[in-house]
Amino acid sequence: MGVTEITAAIRRPEYTGENRCLPCTALNVLLAVAVTITVAVVSLPAGGVVLLGGLLAIYFRGYLVPGTPELTKRYLPPAVLGLFGKEPAPRTLGTFEDGELWATLERADILVGEDDPTLAEGFRSRWLAAIDETRADEPGERAVERTLGVETADKRGERAFSIGGNRLVRWDSRAALLADVAAAAVFRDRYADWSALDPDARRDLLDRLRLLLGSCPACGGGVERGVDRVDPCCQRAHTVVWADCVECGALLAEIAVPTADEAEIAPLLDSDDGSE
Repeated sequence: MGVTEITAAIRRPEYTGENRCLPCTALNVLLAVAVTITVAVVSLPAGGVVLLGGLLAIYFRGYLVPGTPELTKRYLPPAVLGLFGKEPAPRTLGTFEDGELWATLERADILVGEDDPTLAEGFRSRWLAAIDETRADEPGERAVERTLGVETADKRGERAFSIGGNRLVRWDSRAALLADVAAAAVFRDRYADWSALDPDARRDLLDRLRLLLGSCPACGGGVERGVDRVDPCCQRAHTVVWADCVECGALLAEIAVPTADEAEIAPLLDSDDGSE
């Protein structure tokens, strides 16, 4: 068997080439160096052999230590993964737990249907009317302050605002921002506890509601919704529910939870699209 056949037999294409994971590779190189130093203290030539063998294994197989992806998922923080170009998982929900949000929205006559939630007709008609009023102008700093319940919001970019002077929030599309500003205006009249919610709780609530829109707040086009279950290298598996406009392509909402906690968004996985 020639060299080509040998390398082909040991190569793992799913972990090398364009599929190579830089965080996993870096972790394995560090481990190989650590082992090499330990061996070199006893025998320098043996240390060289260990280093060469380790680097060849990483080159051809993608990793030296079996189970490396699980190790990086467990022990490497998002900030370190970001240095290697790993995008963070979508923002997860966490303010409301165990169906608390769904029950709250039902009590406020905003949603109907526990297992197949849709927007209550009264809330939906008011929300759409508020969207029509908001669409005429580009929501600015004062609108964001009212929506999130913060004292100051300074515009930092396209649909990006600094709130409280030290935190940046951004909407994925103009459609999403229009929807949230309009919904917040309705909530001030219909949801007695709205003023008590902090910005994170408000955004959690508004994110989920946008998934139930049946038309795009920006252009009026239809809405497509889907579910993706993702298990990326170096990150924990998560389930993403998303909605976007089929006409203008605007992302209306995208929320995610760890796949192990999928029950948190179970009401959205098979629900009606809330079409108007």
